[in-house]
Amino acid sequence: MAQLVPPATAMTETTMNDFNQKVSPADQERIMLQGSAYEGENPGINMNRQPLEVYQYWARLEREREAKDMTEIPDSPWVVLFKMLTGRSVAAPTEVAAVHDGRDPEKESPAGSSDVWGSVSEDERSKAYRALRVASWQAVFYLITTDILGFSSAPEAFLELGLGPGILVYFFFYVLAVFAGQVIWKMYMETDSSKYPVVCYADLGERIFGRVTRHIFNVVQSLQLVFNVALLIIGNGQTLVTMIEWKFCYLALNIFFMLIGMIAGQVRSLRNFAWFANINIWLNIIVMIITLVGTYRYPPVPSQSNHADLSAPKSVSGWVPTYTDGWYQQVSGVQLAVFAYGGAMIFPEFMAEMRRPRDFWKSMLVAQFFCFFMYMMFGLLVYCKQGMYASILPGLNFANQTFILANNVIGLISTMVAAVLYGNIGVKVFYVNVLQAYFKAPSMLDPRGRFYWAATVIGYWAVAWVLGSAIPNITALVTLVGAACILQFTYTFPPLLLLGYWVQVDAAKGDNPWTPDMAPRSNRIDSWKDKSRWTRGLSKYWYAKLFLALLFVAALANCALGIYAGIETAIGAYGAGYLIPFSCYAPNDPRVNGGA
Repeated sequence: MAQLVPPATAMTETTMNDFNQKVSPADQERIMLQGSAYEGENPGINMNRQPLEVYQYWARLEREREAKDMTEIPDSPWVVLFKMLTGRSVAAPTEVAAVHDGRDPEKESPAGSSDVWGSVSEDERSKAYRALRVASWQAVFYLITTDILGFSSAPEAFLELGLGPGILVYFFFYVLAVFAGQVIWKMYMETDSSKYPVVCYADLGERIFGRVTRHIFNVVQSLQLVFNVALLIIGNGQTLVTMIEWKFCYLALNIFFMLIGMIAGQVRSLRNFAWFANINIWLNIIVMIITLVGTYRYPPVPSQSNHADLSAPKSVSGWVPTYTDGWYQQVSGVQLAVFAYGGAMIFPEFMAEMRRPRDFWKSMLVAQFFCFFMYMMFGLLVYCKQGMYASILPGLNFANQTFILANNVIGLISTMVAAVLYGNIGVKVFYVNVLQAYFKAPSMLDPRGRFYWAATVIGYWAVAWVLGSAIPNITALVTLVGAACILQFTYTFPPLLLLGYWVQVDAAKGDNPWTPDMAPRSNRIDSWKDKSRWTRGLSKYWYAKLFLALLFVAALANCALGIYAGIETAIGAYGAGYLIPFSCYAPNDPRVNGGA
């Protein structure tokens, strides 16, 4: 996952970031820990509390400057490799210019102070902002694809929806995901500038609706990340216990992966994972190919789909399946499809890295179509072959131990690194937005902050392990996460953000133009306490705004149905006896599915 890099101090030893840019390790660590290099001279003044017209003014200037910027963008790692193999010249990496006078802000800051960047002038921040935006749209394509390419749930989605509804659901959600990506891109382009940079999704929410919205976004993001870690823990546990043929305690294996996360999570900077993120997409494709070969050469494993044996004839349903237990399973299948488009949460972070963020729509469109195609192809191929014996863990669902071993050694490494990445980001979100905001925890650069960080990592992974062990049914957990969290960032929040933005823009058309020599809001002819402002904001294109409001309500309804379906799926699994919380027996163990 891409991370913004701070302005350089003394450039001594350098390293290469995800976008082939030279950055000192100390500087990269600072921005990983602090989240933003652009706090301003007075961090107490929140830059997200300005009126919308202020952001628009500076964003227009920034977009004009970007349009005139002819600076060459460094090639992405795979483009560099291709050019080297074909003998073509490679764009030289950009070295971040030093915007300080060589002093180390960390050493000069008082102990316990979180104002690491307090001495940076506005001109220096502006130079740093522009020097650090180096990513091409091709590089961002890889990052988006790495984040949302997780195809293993697709066969289970078709299992619960059937072929026809499954294709329609994946296509419909793909169209809505493209719409959401365009909305987030539009919001970013209209509000981001070097003076008021947008560095995360919560920034957009706060600028449109206020501080409370930021808290809501951060809470939902934190829940999504901790549940993702829980999913990866129990997924790895079920994978490993299957590879060793259920000869060891499943709960102990989950504890083992939890301990790995607690240890690996102590590394606060993500720069050491950058290389792996660049090849992760290809590892996923290798796993997909091995899984398809195993699926078509060998019969399924009945316990993986909670069957005692393969005696019942294979059933592939063209429409809504008759073998499902209730309508809530179709809702669960819908939430599995939602999981395919879960990368919108970090789209603003990707745009914050781009030299020309106006090109982000290319990255988003190509990456989401690629993921849509891969999910559809893989899900259809596996479901058409295995029918009702398809599983949420297709890499384990064929009767050949050699293929399973080869497939899942790669998968275990990939998912464990993904778990560490999610955990690292989740701990940072929790530390900054909860511990520092409400409990006055010290800066993570402070010696005491390092102790707080270590304790928070241990607690975070322990909570993720408890959640996963309490609900070890992956389908139920994916359904809950998809409905409660992922669905919000891709389908609920974007129409709400666009509606709020559109209403404010139309309401502002009666105001005087704002300029920097004016106090914020002094250009307005009325306020939101006046009916006239609401009338201007809502009357123009009211039908389109009504559609956005209905889309928001529909997404909330889907959220409620998905949470209900996840709970019902878990209850059904508990009732069937193959789902035992905190048990040594995995849900896919033949001994709890009527097998030997």
